Formats: sequence, C-alpha cells, structure tokens
Amino acid sequence: MKSRLVQIEDWERLATESGFNVNKAARLCQVSVRQLERFCQKTFQRSPHVWLRHVQLRTAERLLAEGKSVKETAQHLAFKQTSHFCREFKKATGVTPGDFALLAARARATRRVPASSVALG
Repeated sequence: MKSRLVQIEDWERLATESGFNVNKAARLCQVSVRQLERFCQKTFQRSPHVWLRHVQLRTAERLLAEGKSVKETAQHLAFKQTSHFCREFKKATGVTPGDFALLAARARATRRVPASSVALG
C-alpha cells in the first residue's frame, strides 16, 4: 500500500495550510508525526521542522520581494512575533527582512523599462 504522503502534489500549500507546524501538517496528511519525519528525511533530506522553516523563509523572500511589509510577511507566515521572524530571517539569509525588502525594491526599480522607451505597436 502506498503512503498518503506520496500522493501529495503541493507540499508548499500544505506547509502554509499547516501554519508551518509539524503536528498540524501530519494531521492534514492523516499520518503520524513519525511517518512524516521518515518521509521528509527520505524525500527532502531534512526533518519536517527544518523543511517547514525552509519553505517558510523562502516564502518570506518572495513576499518581501513583492513589496509586502515585514509585519505583514511575519503575520502571513504564522510568526507570533515580528521580532522572532526578523531573527530567523537574518539567521537564514544574513540580512534583515527590511534590508532584503530594500534590496529587492532597488532590483525591481532597475529592471523596469521607462514608459517613454516602450515602442507602441
């Protein structure tokens, strides 16, 4: 019999729906935490907690790059305290979320093509 976990296609959606919580993720998958641990170790080469944190921070980078505020991003990613989010983000990336957002905004601004240079068809 195949594991229910093999049938899951959108792991990032599952991570978000679980609030990046291992116990909730296991409940959503209808498996034990231990089954989820074994599956994650085999599939993602990391524990469910480490994998969920990785997805959480990768999502944070995307949200900050899209222009979301640090506070909005922390709330969206189920951090109880913005300060905890900031510590975890800096530990993982080496920069604060605020600095990351500024760098992303500058990168977006330099990639924009001025409206006057767009050829009308």
